[in-house]
Amino acid sequence: MEKNQQITRRYFHNILRQYRRSAGFTQEEMAEKMNVSVGFLGMMEVGRRWPNIDMLFRIASALGVRPGELIDALEKESQAK
Repeated sequence: MEKNQQITRRYFHNILRQYRRSAGFTQEEMAEKMNVSVGFLGMMEVGRRWPNIDMLFRIASALGVRPGELIDALEKESQAK
């Protein structure tokens, strides 16, 4: 298994974008729910920024999911590649 940091950097942007779209949010709506700029969210969605644990909780809260669900999805994505 890859190191956790490499997994986050390599796959999290896909998970974030997928969950945001599934929730039916635009980037603007999601950024507002997270209380971050659209630019920051956009950088996370293209893999130029990565969430720390506090940001992971903000993302999960905005999406209405458990933080662990995002981590589980990240693990599944990394194992599928």
